[in-house]
Formats: sequence, structure tokens, C-alpha cells
Amino acid sequence: MDILQATFLGGLFLCLAYAARFGGRTGRAGAVIFAAATFFTALGAAARPDWAGTSYAVFATDAACLIALILLACNSGRYWPIWATGFQIVAVATHFASLWIPDIVPIAYQALLSFWSIPILGVMVAGTWLDMVRPDVGRSPGPSTEKGKGP
Repeated sequence: MDILQATFLGGLFLCLAYAARFGGRTGRAGAVIFAAATFFTALGAAARPDWAGTSYAVFATDAACLIALILLACNSGRYWPIWATGFQIVAVATHFASLWIPDIVPIAYQALLSFWSIPILGVMVAGTWLDMVRPDVGRSPGPSTEKGKGP
């Protein structure tokens, strides 16, 4: 394990612990999704460490993570899962690009996939923090019963 992987795993652990502790149901679900995605991505990357061509195991992991994030975003009143889903869409699109361009440079493929894990964790932590300091901001208000207000 090199210093970059160790730094990422340390940051990942801190982000997951923060979201699980302070993020409520949505934070705990997000932490489980990202922990599972990290574990299965590591297994998939170990199966094909050269990154030459599409890594189907990592592709399947990222697609499953995308589906889980979509479900989380649809079942949560918080906004951060929507942002995380957007970043995950870009990661899945990278896999489609590697299918379209099979001779993609391996280091570019790995870098494009690895990059999006950092903003995803960032929005989870920022969203959890915003939920703590302003609990009314990240929730859907629901329909209003006052005259002239609401949908």
C-alpha cells in the first residue's frame, strides 16, 4: 500500500465515521454504500491491476453504487445524496467511455475513476455538517396549508 492509498483510506474512515455518527439514517446509509463500494472496488482492481481496458468488476461495483445512491436520494429528504449521485454518474460514464475507446491509457482510466471518490465523500461530510447546523435547510418542506403558499 502506498502513501496515496493510505491517505485515502484514512480520510475515507474519518468521513464514514463522521457521517455514521452525525448523519442520521441518510448518513449511515451513505457510509455503508461508500464502504461497500470501496471494498468491492479494491477487489475488482486487484483482479485487474494493470487497468488496461475496461475493468468489469469495478464497472459493476460503480453501477451498483449508482443505483444505491439513486435509491438513497429518492428516499431521503437531504440534498447531499443528489450531489453524490451526480458525481457517481460521471464515474459510470467513464466506464462507458472505456468501452467506447478500448485503447484508453490505463493511468488516465484509473485517474478518472479514482478522482470522483473524493468529491463524493466531500459532499457527504459537507451535507452532514449542514444538516447539523441548519436542520431545516436540507429537508423538503412538504406542502403548505397557508393560503397563497405551497405548490
